[in-house]
Amino acid sequence: MATTGKTREKFQLSQEQIDQYREKGYCVVPDVLTEEEIEMYKKRAREIALGDIPEKAKKRVIKDVRVAKGIIPAPEDPEKGLWKMMNPDRFDQTFRDYLQTPKLLDAVENLIGEDLVAFLLMVIYKPPHIEAVHPYHQDSFYFRFGPHDKIVATWIPLDLATGDNGTLRVIPGSHKGEVIEHEMPESVTNAYSFEAKGYDEDPTEEVLEVQPGHAVLFHSRLLHKTGGNSTDGHRRVLTVHMCSAKCKKFDADAAMPELGFRLVRGQNYPDCVLPPGTLALEYGRKD
Repeated sequence: MATTGKTREKFQLSQEQIDQYREKGYCVVPDVLTEEEIEMYKKRAREIALGDIPEKAKKRVIKDVRVAKGIIPAPEDPEKGLWKMMNPDRFDQTFRDYLQTPKLLDAVENLIGEDLVAFLLMVIYKPPHIEAVHPYHQDSFYFRFGPHDKIVATWIPLDLATGDNGTLRVIPGSHKGEVIEHEMPESVTNAYSFEAKGYDEDPTEEVLEVQPGHAVLFHSRLLHKTGGNSTDGHRRVLTVHMCSAKCKKFDADAAMPELGFRLVRGQNYPDCVLPPGTLALEYGRKD
């Protein structure tokens, strides 16, 4: 992804995209990843799913709860029983490089400024014929730092994402409110899938059909959900949250080890969310 010979011209969101993000809480950026990059990330994710991973990092490859609890039989293909890969940048260089995707950083910079921290990288699966619903929620509910207006989720499907295989569903404009009450849903869900109740029948809901390699950027307070996958194919997504390097913890003593803050553009600031130093590749691999 590095450029040589001449300075790369930065990508700019259109005013229409910026206005939509401000008004609706999300916008879509086409062609953030090339076809070659999409295939590279799918290939590497599959290699990890099949066991090419440091032994101490295997806990970061998480099965869907229905498979893990034996509610449904474990598939012969391990990748078809996964829920997510958690922070793969901590053990894999391919996914660490993803955090430096130029067009993605350019687009986020247009929304929250030039000093960017990436955190909570995940490869999230909706395996074929698994009814894995992540109910309506706000990401800000999980994040004990802010301001929330300076936190953006980036969501890039590696497969066509549709209403049938678990694409994003959003309540446009909901980011303009506050963080609302969340609770554990009554149905079987994966860990920490808290729910903001009362939005499943909202008439303003938008179902986003997203092409592979396109990015949905959305505000941390936007109410959103994903449904199950009733199709024969995968729905794999690369998602990473980004915030301004000027964000601060609401509680100075709050421990957030799983978020994995990493400066990806610009500079850091004293007493802000990024810990001193930078995260290395863990589990004995060279930084």
